[in-house]
Amino acid sequence: MDGLRKKILILDHDERVLINLESVLESAGFETTTTWDMQEALTLLNCRDFDLLLLGDHPPQVKCAELLKGLRCQQSRAPCIVLHAAARYPFEDQYLRWLGAYAVLPKWKYRDLVARIQECLETADASGKVLTRRAAAD
Repeated sequence: MDGLRKKILILDHDERVLINLESVLESAGFETTTTWDMQEALTLLNCRDFDLLLLGDHPPQVKCAELLKGLRCQQSRAPCIVLHAAARYPFEDQYLRWLGAYAVLPKWKYRDLVARIQECLETADASGKVLTRRAAAD
């Protein structure tokens, strides 16, 4: 990572998750903004630059897939990692990646999450383009 702290927006319905992720990511050197409100997240994305969006799999007021579709329509430059709390079907993760998620990861594996965030941001910095898992594979 470069000398500037990377900015991460975290959206999740669970306050415990927000507090834990904020602590872990700030300890790893990231600047975080947290919210449990989808409208606030969209407003923040429209008025501030973020390097990454961490999205809980059950954001309030909307389905995760719908939010990813909206971000794709807005042509958001920030890559998105979706965090899930429960076992999932592989096709669900594949669908979320097809909609633009860089990765779909378990919420509670913080060490793995920090490593994947760093990987995602390094790849995005190198490419300078909107990053999805498909783009990373090309």
